[in-house]
Amino acid sequence: MSTNRPKTFSTGKDFFRASAVSGDSRSEVMSHSDSDDELEQGNEDKPASDVTIYNAYNMGPAFGKKFPLPYIRLLITQAVKDKLANKTYNQTEALKWTRELADDINMKMKGRGSSPRFKHVVNVMLYQQTGAGCFYGARAIWDEFSDDYITFTFDGGSFVCIATVFGCYQY
Repeated sequence: MSTNRPKTFSTGKDFFRASAVSGDSRSEVMSHSDSDDELEQGNEDKPASDVTIYNAYNMGPAFGKKFPLPYIRLLITQAVKDKLANKTYNQTEALKWTRELADDINMKMKGRGSSPRFKHVVNVMLYQQTGAGCFYGARAIWDEFSDDYITFTFDGGSFVCIATVFGCYQY
């Protein structure tokens, strides 16, 4: 196939370009189509006007779609107060309260508190208040623009309960 006019593929995928010297020193391009638009000289350098490229990969949560902290604070507060109101510390009951409270918060997060592409971690700590101090810390590899957490502390008089929910965005 030897012509003096350049040709390009119409599929927009990979095209094979072979250069050869013809009678008037123009490059030769191999093609599968012979439409009039593609046969114009210099058309291979122009961008395709009918192609739209969409970004199919989200680099973070959409604007206004971050981890809903005020709503989750309401869920945690309601769950902790409903479960632990008017109770006194009992070592055997404390283990049961902690598990039930973590499961309750987790189920509420899966239902009403779920956000698209966010994973959550629920941590509940309950300890007797005897005058001793308690330090609570957590470490994680964190993206400060999309990941977040909320903590609620409940003072029951004879015990203290700290409930934390971490929300991590899945890339």
